[in-house]
Amino acid sequence: MGRQMWTAGGAALLGLILLGSGISQAQQTTTTPSTTPPAQGDIRKDTQDIRQDRKDIRQDRKDLREDQRERRQDLKDRPVREAGPGGELRRDARELRDDRREIREDRKEIMNDRRKLEGEAKELQKDRQELRQDIRSGASKEEIAKDRQEIRQGERKVHEDRRELRHDRQELRHDRQDARQDRREGRENRAGGGGQSR
Repeated sequence: MGRQMWTAGGAALLGLILLGSGISQAQQTTTTPSTTPPAQGDIRKDTQDIRQDRKDIRQDRKDLREDQRERRQDLKDRPVREAGPGGELRRDARELRDDRREIREDRKEIMNDRRKLEGEAKELQKDRQELRQDIRSGASKEEIAKDRQEIRQGERKVHEDRRELRHDRQELRHDRQDARQDRREGRENRAGGGGQSR
C-alpha cells in the first residue's frame, strides 16, 4: 500500500499552515482531497516557523509587560503636582493666579496705609496749629512741652509709616515684575519657545 494514512493532528496542522500563510488553495482541497502528501521538508519548515512565531509572540508579551511595569513605576515616581498631561501648566497657571491675588491684596493694603498716613499727617498738622495757638495765647510751659512731645511722637510715627509704605511699594513693584516675568515665561513655554530666563 503506497498510500499513507493522515492523522487528524497532521491534517489540522496542514490546515493551519495553509490558513496562516494565506494560500487560497485550501478551497480546492475541500472539494477534492489530495492524495499526495506534502513534502516532509515543507512541513518541518512550516513547523519551525510556527514555533518561532510563538516564541516571538511570547517575547513581545514579555516586553509589553515589562514596559507596562516601567510605566506604572514612572507614574508612581512622578511628583503629584505634575501628574497627568498638562499638570505643570495647570500648576503654573494656579501659581500665577495666586500671585495676582497676593498683588491685589498688597495693593489694597498699601492704599489703606496711604490713607491712614494722610490722616495721621492731617492730625499732626492740627497738633502743630494747636501748639502755635497755645504759644500765642500764653499757655503754661508744661502744656507746651506736652504738645511738643506729642508732635515729635506723631512725626516719628509718620516718618516710620512713610518708610514702611516705601518698602511696601518696592515689594509690590518687585512682585509685579516677577509676575510679568512668570507670565512671559509661561507664554513662551506654551508656544514651545523653551522659556529662556533673562
